[in-house]
Amino acid sequence: MYSSFACDSENETKIMNEVSGYVVDVESLSLKQLKSFELIDQNDSKFIFIVQGDLGKFSPSHMREHMLLGESVIVIYRTENGINIVESVNDFD
Repeated sequence: MYSSFACDSENETKIMNEVSGYVVDVESLSLKQLKSFELIDQNDSKFIFIVQGDLGKFSPSHMREHMLLGESVIVIYRTENGINIVESVNDFD
């Protein structure tokens, strides 16, 4: 699943995208801080995401758990200069 939508904040419109899929790689800065992760969607498209900040319960170990168990996630992100930057991650229900 992939979709786009606009988000207005401080007189600036940011295009947000949403994709769901399976986590296939996780890179961390520390035990609690993600650096990046890779996701493959239902069409076998690969997405690489950069994490800037805290994603709550989605720590490196939680993301690795999703990867090992094959549980999908939903990622909301924006693209800046060709880089996918994560806004939020949620469990796929």
